[in-house]
Amino acid sequence: MTARILADENIDHRVVHRLDNYGHDVEHVDFASGLDKGSDDTGVADYSIETDRLLLTNDDDFLTDFATPEYDGLLFIDDETLGPVAISDIVHEIVTTVSDPSGQTYYVSRSWL
Repeated sequence: MTARILADENIDHRVVHRLDNYGHDVEHVDFASGLDKGSDDTGVADYSIETDRLLLTNDDDFLTDFATPEYDGLLFIDDETLGPVAISDIVHEIVTTVSDPSGQTYYVSRSWL
């Protein structure tokens, strides 16, 4: 299964390229229409809903300030030691293992490897 993903501003562009190579439709906030680096979280969450994209971030505001229906789904990186390759591989594992990740929160952690 391929996934539609919105990478937040804090996501390394190497993650985007690797996920794209896996066949996923990935858009980075830096290049999303109407968004850019520094866009407020509400705008990012709204864009996620409008474009049916899972939100990939390590910004914990999306855990504390938003409810799951306020974004399409959340892929939250909770391990700061993960590099771009590991993050990409874990996200790929999540979205290919879970039948429908929309509307859910998933923690991008080593337990998926």
